[in-house]
Amino acid sequence: MREKVLASFKSGELKYLVATGVAARGIDIGDLTRVVNYDLPFKPEEYIHRIGRTGRAGAAGEAISFVAMGDFKNLCAIESRLGHIIKRKEIDGFTVRKTVPVSILNYVRKANRPENQPVKETPPKRSKSNKPSNPKK
Repeated sequence: MREKVLASFKSGELKYLVATGVAARGIDIGDLTRVVNYDLPFKPEEYIHRIGRTGRAGAAGEAISFVAMGDFKNLCAIESRLGHIIKRKEIDGFTVRKTVPVSILNYVRKANRPENQPVKETPPKRSKSNKPSNPKK
């Protein structure tokens, strides 16, 4: 069934192909112009592999990722691995978190940051003491 669906997509009979991360492995389709990530993978390398299916051999390609608040750590890890901040686009009806934590900016060279990207100053986390909170006397 998988091969039949892929053949239909490659031939143009199917205009869109929706696949899970597992099902998408090993798919080789030329002239793929867009990849949409409904959810972000946990590993930055998997994200890079997914979006690498588009824009091959110097062709233009686009990767769109839906990022929920719970995906933000994954997004930061991906941006750190890529070495640049991924452009955010606001969608009507959805609030976009436009601030980038200082922690991610430590891993992205200043030259690769958008000029108008606001930075959220976050206070450093206090280290936990090895002492119990209620020591016995």
